[in-house]
Amino acid sequence: MNNRYKRLFLGDIANISSGGTPSRSNPAYWNGNIPWVKTAQIQNCIINEEDVEEWITEEGLKKSSAKMISAGTILVAMYGQGKTRGQVSVLNCNASINQACAAIELKDGTCKDFVYHSLLGNYESIRNMSNTGSQDNLSAGLIKGIPISLPPLPEQKAIADLLSTWDEAIEKTERLIQAKEESFKRLINDLIHKGQSNHTWKGFSLSDLCIPVSRKNNENNTNVLTSSAHNGLISQLEYYNKSVSAENVTGYYLLKNGEFAYNRSSAKGYPFGATKRLDRYEKGVLSTLYLCFALKPDAPCESDFFLHLFDSGTVNRELRAVCQEGARSHGLLNITKSDFFEIKIFLPSQEQQKKIQSVLNIVRHEIDLLKQLAEKYINQKRGLIQKMLTGIWRIKPETINQYMDV
Repeated sequence: MNNRYKRLFLGDIANISSGGTPSRSNPAYWNGNIPWVKTAQIQNCIINEEDVEEWITEEGLKKSSAKMISAGTILVAMYGQGKTRGQVSVLNCNASINQACAAIELKDGTCKDFVYHSLLGNYESIRNMSNTGSQDNLSAGLIKGIPISLPPLPEQKAIADLLSTWDEAIEKTERLIQAKEESFKRLINDLIHKGQSNHTWKGFSLSDLCIPVSRKNNENNTNVLTSSAHNGLISQLEYYNKSVSAENVTGYYLLKNGEFAYNRSSAKGYPFGATKRLDRYEKGVLSTLYLCFALKPDAPCESDFFLHLFDSGTVNRELRAVCQEGARSHGLLNITKSDFFEIKIFLPSQEQQKKIQSVLNIVRHEIDLLKQLAEKYINQKRGLIQKMLTGIWRIKPETINQYMDV
C-alpha cells in the first residue's frame, strides 16, 4: 500500500443509513410525487428520476421509515440474491429509499466518484461480508466496516476522472449495442414476421425437417452445457464457473456442432422455451430434459435461417398450443417429444432464406463484436481500478496538481 493512502473504514468518512417501505395496504401512501428507490434499480449505474419505477406520497413518507436521500448519494444494495447484493449506484435526484438500500452520505473532503469506483472494485469482497442466515444480507453495520484506502483529495479526483473515461467508452458502446439490437428487432419483424404473415411460405412439420438426436454420451464427454438466452449453448464451467450437473453424465445426450437443443422451460424473452444451436464447441452434453435434434441433410431449410426463425418468436404460437400450461412447475413446460416434433414450421424458398439470413447474420455479428468491445473495456477498467485504488499505479504529479483547486 502506498504510504500516501490512508487506510480507513467507510463509517469514518460517511454517514450510513437505510430507508423503509410504506404499507402496501394503504393506497394513500402510493402513486405520489416522491421517487422511491429499491434494490432492483441499484445496478452499478447512475439512477435518474426517469429510472424510478415506484413513487410514494408525502403521507407515505411521514408514516413509514422511508427516508429522503439527496442527489449525489451513493447507494449500496444490502439484500438480494443473484448479482444484486453488493452492487452500487449514484443517486442523481432527490429520492426516498427502501430498507434494503444503504445510503452512503459522504463527509466533506472526500470525492464521491472515487468512493463509488472503490466500491465497484471491491464488489466480491463486499458480498462476502454478508451475514449468514436463510438469505445472505448486508447491514448498515457491515457497510460501515468496509475498508477503504484514500489518497489526498486532488489525487482522488484525478483517479476518478481517469476511470470516468472508461465509463464513457462503456456507456457509448452499450448505447450502440442497444441501437443495433433495436435495428435487429425491426429486421426480424420485416423479414420474418411480416414475411410469414403473407401466407406465401410453405408449412412443414418439424419432423419433416429434423431428426431427433438421442445419442448417449458413451465417450464420457465432460463438457456439460446449459442453455442461456443470450449466450446460447454454453459450458456450465464457463457460464457458472462451476458444474451444476450430476457427477455421472454418461446418460446425457451427446450433441455435436451445428445440432440444436430445445429447453423445455420458460425464460425471459422465451415464454415457451428456447431453441439454441451448438456453435461454440465441437461437442457437448446435455441433460435428457432437453429435446435435441438436427436438420435432415435434404431438408429445404438453411441452418442459420432456422435459428433466426426460432429466436424471432414466430414459433411461439405453435409451442403454446402444445404446452400443458396447468402442468408447469417453476417455469418447466410440460411438452412431449411427439408434440414438439409435430409443431408447424413455415419457410420461404431456400434462396429467400439465404438472403434473409445473410442480412440478419451481418447485424448479429456487429452486435457480437460490440459486446466483445464492451467486455474488453469493462475488464480494462476492472484491472485499472485494482491498480489505481491501491496505489500500485500512480498518476503523474503534474496531472494531480491540476486538481489542487478543483
